[in-house]
Amino acid sequence: MQPAMNASRCAGRGRPSVTGLPDALRNEAAPAAGRIVRKVLVVDDEHDLADLVQALLCGHGLDARTAYSAMEALRILEDDPEIDAVFADVMMPGMNGLELANTIRSLYPPIRIVLTSGFTPPALVERHGRPYPYVAKPYSIETVIKLLQSEQAPPAPG
Repeated sequence: MQPAMNASRCAGRGRPSVTGLPDALRNEAAPAAGRIVRKVLVVDDEHDLADLVQALLCGHGLDARTAYSAMEALRILEDDPEIDAVFADVMMPGMNGLELANTIRSLYPPIRIVLTSGFTPPALVERHGRPYPYVAKPYSIETVIKLLQSEQAPPAPG
């Protein structure tokens, strides 16, 4: 069954939600330990995919926003201190997802970061200097949420 977009809004903040998801999938995923992620910024230059991920995250009880470029994501992070996690595509024009992740780690160390790509092997992400949780496309939204809620290694110094 395909989730249907409707006029309701995610967390009452003007973001789309979905209907048609089983009740078990609507509940917010519990974190493995530590701080709970409540607000996620989805960054992908593919607008339809970013919007779908946002809607699915909202359907799982998270608040979510979208950015369609790394630069837009940085502007949103500057204006919205409530964002606790970023889910970003690696392959984007201009600043790519790895560069975005490193910039976020430098400017906003507490923000959790998960990367995704349909083209980039995980080893490339690890060789970039800082390992970030990674999920290959296509992915399940449950896997994304588990990675977002998982304890991540503290940022590397300097």
